[in-house]
Amino acid sequence: MKTTVLIRPAARGGKYLGPDAANTSGVSAIIALLNPNNHNIISAKVVSTANADAGPASLMEPISRSQPYATDNTTVNAVFTVDINEPTTFLVVVFGPMKYLNQVRATYTEITVFPGVNIGTYLTPEGIVVEIPGLCIGNVTANLTGNQLSASAEVTMMCGCKIASGSNWPPTDFNIYLMTQDQSGHIFPYKLDYTNNPSSFEGTWNSQTPNQPIVKAWIMASEPKLGNQGVYWLMGGASNLDNSLLNKVQQYIVSNNN
Repeated sequence: MKTTVLIRPAARGGKYLGPDAANTSGVSAIIALLNPNNHNIISAKVVSTANADAGPASLMEPISRSQPYATDNTTVNAVFTVDINEPTTFLVVVFGPMKYLNQVRATYTEITVFPGVNIGTYLTPEGIVVEIPGLCIGNVTANLTGNQLSASAEVTMMCGCKIASGSNWPPTDFNIYLMTQDQSGHIFPYKLDYTNNPSSFEGTWNSQTPNQPIVKAWIMASEPKLGNQGVYWLMGGASNLDNSLLNKVQQYIVSNNN
């Protein structure tokens, strides 16, 4: 029996992944339904922000945890149609935000779908919301040589919403650091300060290890109250994202015109 499942990607502590989280093609996230036993791809779709947005203004108003998040007719989503004859469990994987490929996270959850019981209808439009934890770091510049170090970065919620005084995301809620590691393995922190421009952080410091070269360096951002954390590698390090799965999902989408 054909059954529809509506899925929306959202940032933990932020909005849905709308245009501010999208790449130049207007895609903010990629969602796939997998077989939970062997991870074979059952269906996959892009989340397009064409004529879609990150949710209504009321989305950020406080609600009970037992109530659905606010949506409207233009809130981003992906709608899947599955043909099932019995209760079926799917593994959902959401990749996003797609704005910066080195900031993409993969978030997994399992859902059970009943034949003929649609998820996400005009009566219950929220559907399945998959929250992506973390912080997005981009537009990074850094000088890591010599006696004086410097760095700047733009830090946003995973939906692209900006950190700013007087907003839902005040800069006092966030800690942004440049971290360096020298040849001896010692790690040194350098705090970036808010510049009074939305989501902009920067700093200049005397090097704590001027006589040893830096072998690893990264920008780290954290929002302790929600456990959101993000990293941008400048030297060394590697992405933990399963690029092989993302590549397979993207190939599936191209092959199936999704």
